[in-house]
Amino acid sequence: MKKKAMWKDFYMEIRKSPGRFLSILFIVALGVAFFSGIRASEPDMRITGDAYFDSENLMDIKALSTYGVTEDDVAAFSQIEGVEAAEGGYSADFLHNTEDDQRVLHVMGEQKEMNRITVSEGRMPETVGECLVDDASDYQIGDEIILTSGTEDPVSDTLATDTLTVVGRGNTSAYVSFGRGSAAIGTGSIYAFAVVPEDTFVLDTFTEVYLKVEGAQALTSFTDAYDDKIAEVQTLVEDSTEERGVIRKNEIVQEAEDEIADAEQELEDGRKKAEKKLKKAKDKIKDGKQQLKDAKKEIADGKEQIAQAKETLNAQQKKLDKSKKEYKDGKKALKKGWKKYKKGKKKFEKKKPEAEKQLQSGKEQLDELADQISEDEQTYQSLQLQIDTLEKAIKSGQGTAEMEKQLTQLKTAASGMNQKITAEKSAYSTAEKQLSAAEKELSDGENELASTEKTLTAQEKKLASAKEQLNSGQKQIDDAWDELEKQEQELIDGEEEIKKNEEKLADARKEYKEGKKDAKQEIADGEKEIEDARQELADLEDPKWYVYDRTTLIEHSSFGENAERLGAIGRVFPVLFFLVAALISLTSMTRMVEEQRISIGTMKALGYGKLSIASKYLGYALLATLGGSVIGVLIGEKILPYIIIYAYSILYPNLPQILVPYDWGYGLMASGIAIFCTMFATFFSCWRELGSQPSVLMRPPAPKNGRRVLLERIRIVWNHMNFTWKSTIRNLMRYKKRFFMTIFGIGGCMALMLVGFGLKDSCYEIAELQYKEIQFYDASIYLDEDITDEERTRLHEILSEESNVERYMDVNMQSLTLVNEEGTEREVYECVFPSDKEEVARFVDFHDRKTGEKYTLSDNGVIINEKTAKLLDAKVGDTIYIKDEDEGNKPVRIEHICENYLGHYMYMTPEYYQSVYGEESDNNTILFIMGETSTDSSAASQGASPEDQLEAVGKNLLKEDGVLNVSYMSDMEQQLDDMLRSLNLVIVVLIISAGMLAFVVLYNLNTVNIAERKRELATLKVLGFYDKEVAEYVYRENILLTFIGAALGCILGKVLHLFIIETVEVDTVMFGRIIHGTSYLYSLVFTVLFSLIINGIMYFKLRRIDMVESLKSVE
Repeated sequence: MKKKAMWKDFYMEIRKSPGRFLSILFIVALGVAFFSGIRASEPDMRITGDAYFDSENLMDIKALSTYGVTEDDVAAFSQIEGVEAAEGGYSADFLHNTEDDQRVLHVMGEQKEMNRITVSEGRMPETVGECLVDDASDYQIGDEIILTSGTEDPVSDTLATDTLTVVGRGNTSAYVSFGRGSAAIGTGSIYAFAVVPEDTFVLDTFTEVYLKVEGAQALTSFTDAYDDKIAEVQTLVEDSTEERGVIRKNEIVQEAEDEIADAEQELEDGRKKAEKKLKKAKDKIKDGKQQLKDAKKEIADGKEQIAQAKETLNAQQKKLDKSKKEYKDGKKALKKGWKKYKKGKKKFEKKKPEAEKQLQSGKEQLDELADQISEDEQTYQSLQLQIDTLEKAIKSGQGTAEMEKQLTQLKTAASGMNQKITAEKSAYSTAEKQLSAAEKELSDGENELASTEKTLTAQEKKLASAKEQLNSGQKQIDDAWDELEKQEQELIDGEEEIKKNEEKLADARKEYKEGKKDAKQEIADGEKEIEDARQELADLEDPKWYVYDRTTLIEHSSFGENAERLGAIGRVFPVLFFLVAALISLTSMTRMVEEQRISIGTMKALGYGKLSIASKYLGYALLATLGGSVIGVLIGEKILPYIIIYAYSILYPNLPQILVPYDWGYGLMASGIAIFCTMFATFFSCWRELGSQPSVLMRPPAPKNGRRVLLERIRIVWNHMNFTWKSTIRNLMRYKKRFFMTIFGIGGCMALMLVGFGLKDSCYEIAELQYKEIQFYDASIYLDEDITDEERTRLHEILSEESNVERYMDVNMQSLTLVNEEGTEREVYECVFPSDKEEVARFVDFHDRKTGEKYTLSDNGVIINEKTAKLLDAKVGDTIYIKDEDEGNKPVRIEHICENYLGHYMYMTPEYYQSVYGEESDNNTILFIMGETSTDSSAASQGASPEDQLEAVGKNLLKEDGVLNVSYMSDMEQQLDDMLRSLNLVIVVLIISAGMLAFVVLYNLNTVNIAERKRELATLKVLGFYDKEVAEYVYRENILLTFIGAALGCILGKVLHLFIIETVEVDTVMFGRIIHGTSYLYSLVFTVLFSLIINGIMYFKLRRIDMVESLKSVE
């Protein structure tokens, strides 16, 4: 009967106070959900990643060798204890030049078992020339990719083809995030991977070997168990590499010895061949000398003959020239004769008609004269006859005077006629002579012309004949000269030939000597090479093996580090959250027991035992706590890990699914702690109350005595306060337990929200601080250790001429280990900067994080960053050591400690470097800063972004000899931003959870406050206070407690934030240490807002307080 009554009372208690029951249940659920959910996020993230890696059969260990990996190596590794499988693989980096840019592709051979590829589109490559490309790239199926090596070696040395056709797209667990790693060609950053059939590679050995560890797949990646398992087998593999190195070395030695033997035989053959060749060359030179001697004699004889022939020809030429002169003179005379002939002929022919006419006229006149003479002779004869007749007559006397007179007249006439005849005959004779002379002259002229013409013609023929003779003679002489010239040319050619032959002979002698020398040198070189080869063989180092686990995969370790960060947050942040929730639930149960003391006294008076009475409250607490724990575990371990891992999936898009199995360990831990705290507090309260007599328990506890508060002693303040404020202050101080519980609860929630906002501030500011306020350079050029001065000068010229580069600086950067007095070690980058302080300040700013004091490098010590100093427990003025196992540790003095967030650095001057190492610093890196705006007017740079311009400069630099790689700060900044961006949703979850806790805490505390003061508040109503005034009476206390709690939360949050930041940091990163004012403001606003919302909700509770309560007797 008693038990039935107890159970009934138990259920009635729940029905009467559902708000308290539900608030305890909800706050426990919230605390357990947050605690177990955040704590489970770390293993869930590891499980999610591990499931993905197992599904792709991702390798556990990768091994590389400086001499390549042989089939025997793969077989040997597969026999190592703990190795489940071993598989050789191929990979190499190539360039692909597109229209817009130059890309680096990491080409991998398709693995049969490990590192499976997930095909998202298309199919896997099947034949040489086909490939599957990275899903994150912009290549599409059907695209053709033409590869170049980016080095002096052709693609054909590595691949069977330089042209690949895309047949599929996909992803691989080897690349868990966006990063694809770096390369020593192109821009230095790998754009994407491509998978080809294994037979596309034409290498003699594998480039790497992948190993699967037996039993590792059953373990979860990123856990100590997995790491220990891998480390154990990795050690065995590393031990095995020594044996494999010896075997490989012996193989190489044997191959080298065979090659040396072949080289020696080849050298001996070469020596014999050279001797034979030299002897042949010597005989040839001897023959050539004799031939030259004979040729010179022939040339000399030929010259003598030519000289004699020239003399003869010159004499003949003189004779011919004389004949020519005579010919020319004759020709000239002939020409003159012809000219004279033609002139005379012309003149003759011109006068001939006139002469002929005159001759004809003369003939006619002569005929007339002859006729006249004949006529005159007849007349004269007639006269003479008459005279004779008359004389006869006169003689005969017959004549008369008349006759005498007539005779006289006749005689006179006859005499005259005779004279006339004589004259006419004389004239006739003269005319005849003249005519004959004229005829003769004409005839002579014609004859002379004919004779002259004949003579001239004869002379012309003679001259023509002479000319022919002369021409013939000249031709003979010319031919002789031509022949001489030909012979002379032959002699010249012969001399030239002799000269050439002499040169050839000289060259042959020189070549013989050089050949002999070269042969000796080549033989010596060959012997030296053989000797060097033998020495090199003797000095041959063992092959270097590099054995890596999954942490060397691109961004694979960051996945584990992110899970580790979640674990760090889960180990710290939920604890305070859970403590606040547990404290509030504890307060609620304690208050419930105190409220039920009359009921407890009654039940005790009725004979119920202590355990029976306590079981009611313990059961109440257990049911509420257990119910809240179950709900918290079921919801928290599903929702919170999913949200957080989903947030990280932004960084890891290839994760196929998010796995959030229940981690009963964390659930039971949270539930156990919640149940223990609540049950212990309930049992303690019950046991304390049950220790009193029933009569004492059945009376309410005496009201606490009022005490003067400290503020009352400050009269100037107290006297100016009205009644309500005085009452508020006294109420706060009277209920000290409620006061401290409230401010602690509000302060805890405020601190949690402040930590959430502060985490965001600390994480998001480090990229800006690191690359905008500390390190100003845009890229680092890593140089080959064997770079020449000419190659370095060439790089300086390129950087100086590059319009986009503002300035550059040569530095020495190398990785080393620092160790302190206690033996703590830390890997750091040693940076030796020039002594030019102003120039160094343009690249790196050294300053104190707290004070902002600027530092400069000096020759008195080094500057190390804050994180390094903290890990080494070092301060300014301390001495730390550079680890050197060969020459002993080298001490360095810390002169300053500077602000830095990413990596570990130690900075020094070249002078201090020399004082530490005893040698000058050798610069192996060039840092450069891009200009703010480009002045390059080329088409390539017009409209290009700063990132494109930076990559263009990097591409040009990577083409130069002596450059190993170019690292861009923007890539590191982007990777950091991507990593921190994934924390945003996690931080939002923390802030929302803290806000929900604050809401529940305020609700619970206000509920307890009103329940405790129900009679007091009812009395105020009886005294005439309106509902609004009663509410204000309570609100003042709540608001004041809220602001006091918020102030405490600011202090607690700052301390907790610093603790959490230092806890979640990994060794290589230092998060920011400040919380922005806006974060304080947001946390305060949310806390006040929740307080006001709770006050609004409490208003309805206050209105429902019945004034009759104040009239009930306390007794």
